[in-house]
Amino acid sequence: MTNIILDSNIILRQPKILGLQIPGMNFLVPMDVIEELNTRAVQRGAPFDKRIELITKASVQGTISIINPDSPFYRQYRELVNNTRLSGPDISIIAIALGLINKGDKVKIATQDKVIWKVAEENDIEILHEDDINNLLANFVQPTKNSADTVQKEISNYEKKEKKTFFSGIFTGTITTLTAVVIYKNIDILLQTINVWGTIIVIIIAAVGLFVFRERRKLSYGVFEFLVGIVTIIMLFQPVHFNLSTLNFNMDFNIRLIGGLYIMVRGQDNIVKGIKDTKIGLFLKDRYGIGS
Repeated sequence: MTNIILDSNIILRQPKILGLQIPGMNFLVPMDVIEELNTRAVQRGAPFDKRIELITKASVQGTISIINPDSPFYRQYRELVNNTRLSGPDISIIAIALGLINKGDKVKIATQDKVIWKVAEENDIEILHEDDINNLLANFVQPTKNSADTVQKEISNYEKKEKKTFFSGIFTGTITTLTAVVIYKNIDILLQTINVWGTIIVIIIAAVGLFVFRERRKLSYGVFEFLVGIVTIIMLFQPVHFNLSTLNFNMDFNIRLIGGLYIMVRGQDNIVKGIKDTKIGLFLKDRYGIGS
């Protein structure tokens, strides 16, 4: 029996591994890894991480085992791992691997963390890379429509919902921008219907509403912010019909141009935060180094 210890970066990228049932393989998730997933969810403003629920259901179904690295047996190995570059969950992963190896079990760590790779190599612990994970998924994941595996079905539904949330976020941000443009174009008519105090109240309500919008729908707000930046720059060039030779690049124009660019950059920052720990967010991080 080969024990595969799953790191959070693998669970985030390949949640389908939680539902794998492979003869001769036992998938393990340390409790510290689950806590790390929860911490990441809080950091990006989410109430919880759906993948923790998937881990719990996979544990009930028997496709994975949740391991407590603070148990007396593993605690002794945690104390042996002295590497300041390792986080708490990383130390737990190495400690569990060392404990199982000393019991005579075969162990592999599934991770993309290069620091863990180095420590694992120093301790003769095998690593399961993402290509190896992809091979396992290609060979052992059953088509959802033919599978009675409830965990795999839930994982498939989760991934579909993640895609739907991404596209609906873009759509909502775009519609919000179009609405804002229409309001701006008709602002004079709207202001004629309310007095000065009414205008101030509307502005305050709009500010609070945008703040709530940003906190609850960061992706949509980021798209809105990015598009507002584009509209701002278009409005700078529109009066001269985009004829650059007639533009006056004075201080006022340059500040407005920089302001539009800044709004676009802020929008992209919120978009990246909104898709953090999703498949597309992790793709951007892995391929282009965008995001944290």
